[in-house]
Amino acid sequence: MSVYAINKLCRRVVQEPELRRALSDAPEETLRAARPPLSDSEIELLLAGDVGALARLGTNHFLLHQLARWGLLGLDLPTHGERIRAAFPDQVLRSP
Repeated sequence: MSVYAINKLCRRVVQEPELRRALSDAPEETLRAARPPLSDSEIELLLAGDVGALARLGTNHFLLHQLARWGLLGLDLPTHGERIRAAFPDQVLRSP
């Protein structure tokens, strides 16, 4: 797992409209061509939109949020939030 490679990809999503288009049009091919390279397991988690698992592995939460912000990899903001909360149930704030 290369946390740096995933963080870098998510940061590039913000800065590069052509990357966002490529991820929308051909997500797997785009992820396989990413630099720095992503492992097969990273690609699988990204394609599944499993931001919870990626966050548990150490990927930056704010950067992962960018995937949902742009509606990439099957994510939207509510889904992103649900998956992050599910991955960290002990850290969810509850009303008294």
